[in-house]
Amino acid sequence: MLTAQQQLLVQAIEELNLPQVQKLLADGLDPNFIDPEKGPPISVACDGLFQWWELVSEAYQAEPMTEQQKQEALQVHLEILDALIQAKANLHLWDAEELYGPLWDAASAACVPAVKRLLDEQVDPNSKDEDGLTILSSISDLFFDCEFDEIDWSEALPEEKETLQLLRSRGAKMSKELA
Repeated sequence: MLTAQQQLLVQAIEELNLPQVQKLLADGLDPNFIDPEKGPPISVACDGLFQWWELVSEAYQAEPMTEQQKQEALQVHLEILDALIQAKANLHLWDAEELYGPLWDAASAACVPAVKRLLDEQVDPNSKDEDGLTILSSISDLFFDCEFDEIDWSEALPEEKETLQLLRSRGAKMSKELA
């Protein structure tokens, strides 16, 4: 059972209420708890990146967003992520579904700044899921239905390509490379 403060933190993260997140953390709330349905707050925050990715990817089919518009829409997400990192959130906790946790969530939302921030914090890009897939293999399959080394980059959105190439440049391996 979560405390009232823990419930408020999860709610503030979901609502992108940065001042409330900052206040709760500044008041000493430990962000290392697990909501039984949503996982740890860091995963809730990284799950929230999908809101941004849906906005960006849908815009490619209508009127693409400028880089400034993308950054403005992403800013509150990154500030919440940073607040959690500064509060010593455990970035290695897996979410309630036991997938990959924050790095997988950020990568699957093609969010390069969040992926970079997590990698800078030494999150392992080569963790494997219950099916033995690494993040690089899993995200390649998610985006393109194939392995990283089989991707036709002409079909990739810029954020997808940059995310996968960032993972690769920072040591992420395909599952078959670690077999």
